[in-house]
Amino acid sequence: MMVKVFILDEHPVIRRGLVSILEMCAECQVVGDAANTQDALPQITELKPDIVIMDAFRGNGDNIKDITVIQEKYDNAKIFILTDSKKENDFIKAISAGVKGYFSKDSEISQLIDAINLVAAGSTVVYSSKIARLFDSTFQTANQLDELSQREREILGLVARGYSNRNIAEICFVSEATVKSHMRRIMEKLDVKNRAEAVTIAIEKNLLQINSQ
Repeated sequence: MMVKVFILDEHPVIRRGLVSILEMCAECQVVGDAANTQDALPQITELKPDIVIMDAFRGNGDNIKDITVIQEKYDNAKIFILTDSKKENDFIKAISAGVKGYFSKDSEISQLIDAINLVAAGSTVVYSSKIARLFDSTFQTANQLDELSQREREILGLVARGYSNRNIAEICFVSEATVKSHMRRIMEKLDVKNRAEAVTIAIEKNLLQINSQ
């Protein structure tokens, strides 16, 4: 199956570089590219790509809303983030917005091509130098998610929306120490090492239904 790819990046050098890289992939076809979302939307609607490669965290910016706009316009496109961001919260927000691929720009070319093919086949693939984990939607079983209490699910949902422990404590009328305790139990029950992995698993297993804001 030929995977149709659209490239959205403000830098011409990045766009041309990705075109050259994807030419190495016999299963990939770059159908178009654009420097911004406004120019990309009519092309995406017409060309109907399988995957849109973009960076929602350019510089110090947070353009996560661009993901929502693209998905509202053409909901069949799978969003693949290729970014320099090392912030765990950026990863959480991206996965919460429905991103299917999240890759660091310092990854190997072979890893990137493999990841694009996996995403096109239906997996969620994540690799970054900070998160340092490659996994797909089969990573955990639903039984582990069933072990979470209602309060733990509530807190995990707030984490997925980007709230800090202090914010969550204020919303839930508990101490920050209590929130940290809940998060430790959540990570133990899901057998994960950090908040980002916990949120990803919950979203992939439809435990959380999160709308990007």
